[in-house]
Amino acid sequence: MITIEADVQKAQDALAGTSKSLAAIERKTLSIVASGTVKAVKGGIRETLNSRTGELLKAFRYKVHKNGVANVYPNGESGSAIFPKAYVLNYGYSGPTKRAINKPHGFIQYGELYAESGAYMQEVRKMIDKELQKYWG
Repeated sequence: MITIEADVQKAQDALAGTSKSLAAIERKTLSIVASGTVKAVKGGIRETLNSRTGELLKAFRYKVHKNGVANVYPNGESGSAIFPKAYVLNYGYSGPTKRAINKPHGFIQYGELYAESGAYMQEVRKMIDKELQKYWG
């Protein structure tokens, strides 16, 4: 699970004259970051596991909480054991004999790198411009 916390001060400053609340700005910004992180994780799955479809690729979701935190996590269908599968495929498993039974693939790190890189700032700027157009356009 990737936990994302964002400083939304720049977005808040840009939208200061509008009626948007801080909580709404924060949730919208976190939603942009989290959705991009999910896309990056899915891209990592496609690249490292050469998987185009499947339960693991469809399982990653995000949720934005009211306390200013967004989580990216695998969520399978009812009765699915997707979380252990995602853990083993991402971090590997050596078993009791310390032999490499499953090698690590590291697709979660693609999402972490995306969230840390700031590559989502263009989307945030687009959201700010759209909100400003609503109020002052």
